[in-house]
Amino acid sequence: MSDVPLRARRLAIGWLLVVLAMAGHGLWLWSGDRLHLETDMLAMLPQRAGDRAAQDATRQLADAAGRRVVVLVGAPDWPSARTAADAYAAAVGAAGPSLALRYRVGDDLADDWIGFFTPYRHQLLTDAQRAQMETEPADRLAARAVEALYRPFGLPRVGTWQDDPLNLFGGWLAARAAESPVRVVDGRLSVAGDGRQYALLMLEQHGPAFSIAAQRALMPVLDAARAAALAAVPAAEVVNAGVPLYAAHAAEQAHREVHTIGLGSLAGILVLTVLAFNGLRPRLLVALSIGVGLLAAISVCALLFERIHLITLVFGASLVGVAENYGTNWFCNRLGRPPEERWAMRRRQAPVMWLAMLTTVIGYALLALAPFPGLRQIAVFSGVGLLAAFVTVLWWFPFLDRRRIEFNRFAAWLGSRRALWPALGRNAFTVVFAVAVTGLVGAGLARLRSNDDIRLLQNSPPTLIEQQLRLGALLDLPSPAQFYLVTAPSEDGVLAAEEAVKQRLAARVADGTLDGWQAVSDWVPSRERQQQDAALVARRIDGDGGVLALAAARLGETLAPAAAAAVVPLAVADWLAAPVSEPLRHQWLGRFGDGYASVMLLRGAHDPARFGALAAIAAEVPGVRFVDKVGEVSEVLARYRQLMGWVIVASYALVLVALCLRFGRRGWRALAPTAIASALAIALLALLGQPLQLFNVLALLLILGMGVDYGIFLLEQPGRSERRPFLSVTIAAACIELAFGLLALSQTPALRAFGLTMLFGIFLAWLLTPLFMDADHAA
Repeated sequence: MSDVPLRARRLAIGWLLVVLAMAGHGLWLWSGDRLHLETDMLAMLPQRAGDRAAQDATRQLADAAGRRVVVLVGAPDWPSARTAADAYAAAVGAAGPSLALRYRVGDDLADDWIGFFTPYRHQLLTDAQRAQMETEPADRLAARAVEALYRPFGLPRVGTWQDDPLNLFGGWLAARAAESPVRVVDGRLSVAGDGRQYALLMLEQHGPAFSIAAQRALMPVLDAARAAALAAVPAAEVVNAGVPLYAAHAAEQAHREVHTIGLGSLAGILVLTVLAFNGLRPRLLVALSIGVGLLAAISVCALLFERIHLITLVFGASLVGVAENYGTNWFCNRLGRPPEERWAMRRRQAPVMWLAMLTTVIGYALLALAPFPGLRQIAVFSGVGLLAAFVTVLWWFPFLDRRRIEFNRFAAWLGSRRALWPALGRNAFTVVFAVAVTGLVGAGLARLRSNDDIRLLQNSPPTLIEQQLRLGALLDLPSPAQFYLVTAPSEDGVLAAEEAVKQRLAARVADGTLDGWQAVSDWVPSRERQQQDAALVARRIDGDGGVLALAAARLGETLAPAAAAAVVPLAVADWLAAPVSEPLRHQWLGRFGDGYASVMLLRGAHDPARFGALAAIAAEVPGVRFVDKVGEVSEVLARYRQLMGWVIVASYALVLVALCLRFGRRGWRALAPTAIASALAIALLALLGQPLQLFNVLALLLILGMGVDYGIFLLEQPGRSERRPFLSVTIAAACIELAFGLLALSQTPALRAFGLTMLFGIFLAWLLTPLFMDADHAA
């Protein structure tokens, strides 16, 4: 066929142009730092249908904390804590403008804080003050007002005594201040706890919240600042927490695992290649196909996705072992054949290679059905990479591989091991095999349990978790994992809904279900609430027989009430524009869909058994929803684990159809070993105490796509004396074990579960496939 080389030449040149274009795109990405990597684990989370509001709220809360690191520098006494904190702050400042530091505060901060609310002081009441004003007799209130007049020390007061005889505004300010244990001492933010004094420093990264460059620059600065604090005060203690610390750990861990998995795979594959093919030339060509595959995967993902997740690169490092299969199969079939037969060999091998590639890509394509943006990236990354590597082998290798490759002793020995496998049939071995498999699968199913906890997606260091919990306890911080999402058509409607929720939460605080809450409406009451409180104050203080008149009688004086002024409500926009809103500003979501929204954070909401009572409160107030992010995402994981189980069943049906089109009634023999291997892998994990989760199920998809290749290659040349197909299958399985099996070493539990499933499943698929070859050919 003289036209074959010409057509092949055109395909090779066309593919070369495509590769050059991808190489140019890759160079453009790397040279301009345009390849944006994502380390935020929220980007991996499933998007729940009809839950856009909660997703957006969670994202805004995460963005608010994504660049912030909170640091407590403590010592047995305040002067020592102050000295150590000053040294820490100086070290951060010397590091340059990459971090914004908030530590020293002006002496006029309290005055500015009080001054902002002063114009609204007659319309701001706490719940306790409101209940007291509504129920307590006027003469008792007047007695308290007179007593306060003669008390030398008390709450801060704004204006004259007769302007606010009960000092309601001072009480409101004290209640707001009591929501946080942070105080200003010597122009610094401070907090006390655990018998120590702490200075509070807040650091904020500039630029994107999850920038890899910013994360790499952050940790050396923090380490240097800690060293400076300890050098200044050896007894000092530094406690820090924040999302950037977790992101930096994730980035470092992913970077380390990419090298461990990728280099480990390459090292193992290199040894196998040298042993099987007597040199490095086949390895260089296989490395070329892998390089083209990785180049294509990165280029396409960069075009399709705004950011590439680091977990995609960790997973994609295992692409090395999978893409290896096509090059290995080529060189195994070239063993012992003269170079001039390579075109005929390619024509014979192309159909079975295409079938093997397509069945593998089916697994990756079905992986894209998972509700994780990151997993969709993995599907695209791996599917495109494998296709590109395969095309490189099929269209370039006949031109690049022109030397004769002889069977060496190792390759001949390994290929001949196929003859040692017995064949299943009407014999005693089949009975023993069936009983053993049935018993093992049955025992595994009896111990099988599932665990879809979202926390399996990450593996945070215990020290970070401990410091986060300690800092949260010292600062009395609310949890961002459980909150109320409050929506309404107007800003004032949001505030009113918050007030309705707080009224119901008071009982939950009283019975210990909850420690408290943090809401925007504590600082900016609804317009109706402000008007009602202003009217209540005017009636009980300035009205006939009110507090001011009764107090004047007690004092023997005549006190005229101040002229009533029109109520000008405090607006959310004014509050947001003032520095006083900084601690809670992120809870006001503002314009949200067709209306407005806010988030109410909860303190002490740790017991999932009590979440039902909190959710019941939300159901009583229109537009309010209780969000348990951990529980909801775990529920979604469970639902999609079940869904992906049905996808696996469908994929087996599709693959079986493809096999039967090629091999007829013998097609099941290529599929049955993989099905049994998958069942045994799950059984073994259950017996080892590993719970079933979504990532185990996702691994079963890939075991199907890869394991069935072994049946395809062996069915194509089923003779027991055939050495090339079994050599190819064995080397391919070993490479996949090196690639995916190394994921079992990952510190991320989800990836480790995936790796263990692949480790067992691929090995068992390789072990069982020769047993199912046609007995007619096995004889």
